[in-house]
Amino acid sequence: MDHQSLITHKGELSRRLFLLGTSGTVFALACSPQNPSPKSESIKNLRYLKSGFADGLISPTTLTIGSLQRAPFFLYGSDGIPTVNNVPELISATLQFPSGKSIEVNLNKFDEGIPTPYFPLFFEANEIGLHKVSYLIDGNVQSLSFIVAERDQINLIQVGEQLRDSQIPTFDNPLNFSVICTRFDPCPYHSVTLKEALENTLPTALLISTPGFCQTSICGPSLEILIDLVGKNPDFNVIHAEVYTNPEKISQSSNLQDLLSPIINDYGMTFEPSFITANSQNQVTARLDYAFDKSEMEAAISLIS
Repeated sequence: MDHQSLITHKGELSRRLFLLGTSGTVFALACSPQNPSPKSESIKNLRYLKSGFADGLISPTTLTIGSLQRAPFFLYGSDGIPTVNNVPELISATLQFPSGKSIEVNLNKFDEGIPTPYFPLFFEANEIGLHKVSYLIDGNVQSLSFIVAERDQINLIQVGEQLRDSQIPTFDNPLNFSVICTRFDPCPYHSVTLKEALENTLPTALLISTPGFCQTSICGPSLEILIDLVGKNPDFNVIHAEVYTNPEKISQSSNLQDLLSPIINDYGMTFEPSFITANSQNQVTARLDYAFDKSEMEAAISLIS
């Protein structure tokens, strides 16, 4: 396989990719279990991990070298449905780099305030190419893979970089957005622009999501968690940015690119949601993508508050 051809280039965004993200499947089709043990249980009882991120195999990778990366996995049953009950607290695994070097890792369960548990892999890579995760679940040794790209091929903002400006609507200035907030009761985080946040010397919490399209168990209630954590009058900038300028036209459009908010391209995103925090110097302190629970959001906020 030509792994290089699967690596994303800046600005690329396919309709299929965003449809997957919007429907909440979070790229769940990414990987089936590989290399099951000969002693494995019957297929009826088989459980396995699937990538909950753009892994570079069926969609362009969002993982890169040189900074801490986060790759969430979901546990599935043989029925193809995410497992939510009787889920292990951690899954022991081995991460193998393209050079053959490997390290032992623990994939801990996260599920506070969300319906579906996930298991994020935290790692820092200095090698581009195919990485392999081997793990033990229910006595079965399984594996899956993902691709890591060069830094200049990934436009996603990274921890340590400066927060970026982008045009986002506010209640006072809706720009060309038909809907400012797709939450049933619009949230209070649409009063500050990114430009203002970059200039007012306060830390910033930025959530990029479209709550009106959170329709499955994997798509967590990230905005509701944020409201619960920071309230209506936080002492730092809190911004919720919607994904689409005109969400009512999604079903009618043959090109979602035309409906995307500017922040999606400016922040190099091919997915949603994403939660980003930055300190008073506008330096990014945390970035959570795809799936995240209350504990991860709280930890990210603690870095700036």
